Amino acid sequence: MSAPVVFLNAFPVDRAQWEGLLAVLGSDVRGDVITFDMPGIGQMPLTDEDPALELIADAAVLAMREATGEQAAVWVGCSMGGYVAMAVAERHPDAVAGLGLIATKSVADTDEARQKRQAVAEAHEGQEHPADPRAMAEPLVGTQGGRREELVEWVTANIARHGGDGIAWGQRAMADRPDRTEVLRSVDAPSVVIAGEHDGIVPQADIVLMAQALGVTPVIIEGAGHLAAFEDPAAVAQALSPLFA
Repeated sequence: MSAPVVFLNAFPVDRAQWEGLLAVLGSDVRGDVITFDMPGIGQMPLTDEDPALELIADAAVLAMREATGEQAAVWVGCSMGGYVAMAVAERHPDAVAGLGLIATKSVADTDEARQKRQAVAEAHEGQEHPADPRAMAEPLVGTQGGRREELVEWVTANIARHGGDGIAWGQRAMADRPDRTEVLRSVDAPSVVIAGEHDGIVPQADIVLMAQALGVTPVIIEGAGHLAAFEDPAAVAQALSPLFA
């Protein structure tokens, strides 16, 4: 029986971001496939608990084990999803059969970045929808040329569906995350680090740091940005293949 695979979303889009990648992967993934939304995003209700990535990590491991009967899974996370996957690796190392980190980073936010997240959270709290979903979508897509507008429109429409309280919760959870670089050094499972060539959100230095900690070579997806698996699912599927061998 192959290990289940859990896909963890980027912020602030829902699990629909994985549809293209899952279609390409097809039968390459032989275990159960699990996708679920972050609190307050998509179909996941907002929790009354204080914002924390650790809360998501614990719930994800419990849900995976209850749904599949397996003790360990391959965890594939993009951006915020990568932060959750690293929290799983820290808190539940026995639950990690493989680790795929896409457009994410192991370091904590700088004070400036943390303050920006808190400001965005305060601006969205209590709002029915984001005020400017396109402004949030634009930096997530690195693809240029004829396909760019189609991709940006899809991400814009996806973000527009989510409530402001979910966006505020996610920003606060990410702002409080610790540095987990040392956690990666202790991961004893097949691992992959993937980045988009035109990712304007995660610096390449942070990608290299994660790869060095895991002892792997990062895979750079040409022409893609922060949502690399959405922008070029075929290339990301190939990069993830060592996790499903």
